[in-house]
Amino acid sequence: MRKILILTELGDVHAYAVAEAIARKGGAVTLWHTGDFPECAGETLLFEGGRWRVSVRSPAMDLEDFQFDTVWHRRPTLGLDREKLHPADREFAFRECRIFRGSLFALIAPNAFWVNPPEAAALACWKPLQHQVAHEVGMETPETAYTNDPEVIRTFLARRGGRAVYKPLHGVSWWDGETCWTPYTSILTEQALVADHLLRAAPGIYQELLPKAHELRVTVLGERVFGARILSQETQTGRIDWRRSYHEIRIEPCTLPPDLAQQCCALLQQLGLVFGCFDFIVTPEGRSVFLEVNEGGQFLFVERYAGIPLLDAFAEFLLQGCSDFVWRESSTSVRYSELHDAIRRIEEDRSRIHLPSPDRSVPERDMERDTASV
Repeated sequence: MRKILILTELGDVHAYAVAEAIARKGGAVTLWHTGDFPECAGETLLFEGGRWRVSVRSPAMDLEDFQFDTVWHRRPTLGLDREKLHPADREFAFRECRIFRGSLFALIAPNAFWVNPPEAAALACWKPLQHQVAHEVGMETPETAYTNDPEVIRTFLARRGGRAVYKPLHGVSWWDGETCWTPYTSILTEQALVADHLLRAAPGIYQELLPKAHELRVTVLGERVFGARILSQETQTGRIDWRRSYHEIRIEPCTLPPDLAQQCCALLQQLGLVFGCFDFIVTPEGRSVFLEVNEGGQFLFVERYAGIPLLDAFAEFLLQGCSDFVWRESSTSVRYSELHDAIRRIEEDRSRIHLPSPDRSVPERDMERDTASV
């Protein structure tokens, strides 16, 4: 029986859906709720008597055998409650937890197939690096300034008729208990620019405003490429950022041009990844322009809207533990639409045991949780 380890956190629907799919296919799954550390979990790297071992003790897991076939580095996190610490100690404690965790992940399951390798995933999330690699593999990329320099920002806008697109470098939502803020992609004008000292305080992504026919969501599992066409221009609210329009969006399967599919695989290979979710703009002239790749991206919403059996394919990807895994759509045995009750039960059971993750501001809910970090 193949053994799969999933590094996740409380409420991660993708992890629960994949775990259920793997179990139904006969695999053995361990869900490691990493947000229990350090508040209610003890994690140890012990070097003693000429040997070393790793152990994890948490409310629902007592693990010392890390001989897994596959590890999904899905959504590892830390559950440090900063409010319990003196303000002067918080940064020290968080840094120690982060360094320890990185060391632990580097040592566990050395012979496993990792999706994705932690060191590669940590680098791959940087959008300027993605942009450079995309250019190297032959993809068309938008004219972009990654900067905090007010003069560069104003000049960039002026060269484009006073209008461009603004994006944050890291698109996480946050809330204060009453109001939620989500930094979607937005049109920026010269008139809307804030004062120079504020522009300097937060570097951002300033990008040319490209016309869209539609958008592409490309999910790559090893050597397999799945394309989906997002019909964002049909919507009222999602023409600039389709995530605003999940209530009215249409997504349909599509076949990618072979060159583009090969470029997606080449980009992942250069970044040291085996899994990624790509976003492209397709212009009215048919040009596919690379926006980004998310090394931990969401895919269940694509199955929900487009009917592409990505959950079944991803479960097989983990079970077989190789980039050239064998899978046929005609042999699909697990559908996301069939697992909602099972996922809800897992969520309810786990919520009684594990700590929420205080370093994630907005919990996933229903469709929003499928698209909150896509």
